[in-house]
Amino acid sequence: MLLLIRDIANQATINLNLPDPTKPKSPGRPKHNPTDGAKVVLMAQYFGLSNRAAQGYMLLFKEKLDLTTIYSYKTIERAYGNMEVRALLEEVFELTNVPVRDLEHEFGPDATGLSTSSKQNYENDRAKDQTNKGYEKILVMVGLKYKLISSFKFARKSVDHESPYFEFLLRETARRYGRVDLVAGDSAYLSRVNCDLVAGVGGVPRFYPKKGSTLRQKGSKVWRKMLEDLTADPVKWLLEYHKRSNVEGCFSTLKRDNPLPLRKQLDDRKQQESFTRACNLNIKRLCYLNYLEDINARESWHK
Repeated sequence: MLLLIRDIANQATINLNLPDPTKPKSPGRPKHNPTDGAKVVLMAQYFGLSNRAAQGYMLLFKEKLDLTTIYSYKTIERAYGNMEVRALLEEVFELTNVPVRDLEHEFGPDATGLSTSSKQNYENDRAKDQTNKGYEKILVMVGLKYKLISSFKFARKSVDHESPYFEFLLRETARRYGRVDLVAGDSAYLSRVNCDLVAGVGGVPRFYPKKGSTLRQKGSKVWRKMLEDLTADPVKWLLEYHKRSNVEGCFSTLKRDNPLPLRKQLDDRKQQESFTRACNLNIKRLCYLNYLEDINARESWHK
């Protein structure tokens, strides 16, 4: 995992062609290598470390991660808000999807909340309708075969419903992958607009209908076709729909790998902490796929 963090961060730096941070700059706080910052942030979230503990781990894994320098815990804290580090992590996320770009064709959207306190549990609070405060809500699209997060979005505080974010998740997934054959989501994403969006990228929608859903297409032939398929062969339809259970497995892995709540207090750093956990989840899956499916991530980055 550490070696892949090193290699993917180095590749992201090459792709973005960032300026050399060692060149003389204007007076002020010295600028640190953003590649080191990205590596340390990924390592810290992988091990669930505080900033002070991460400083010690930098000494331990300096050679393994190919770090150019060692710096203080406050610099590690500032790395979560550094724009260049953020750009590198976004490129890292892009690179994690490259190895399965031509192999993954089925996806599922869903949302969850990452707690900011150890006293909270999202599943229990959601049952009580108490998830408005104390959580960083994220929305993702997940590949249903290889279980990599294909797109990632933060929910705005003012928007409670998940459906308005579906277009962004689908658009980003279609941009990263060569083909979208199936999109399976729960009833939160059920709408004629979303059905048309899926058909627009060449896919088949499988959104679980709500009580009172009718066959009236209201301008969406895809909506009617989806419900007619359900009535014609419900077993086949439900087998396709329940592939979305892999999204729940993705969330389970994310929270078991990161049992501690989000530590950051500033909103931008808290969001970067959440996004870094998603990046680590994808990197860890690539480690598994290297052995389980003989998918070599490093080779795919150079094709």
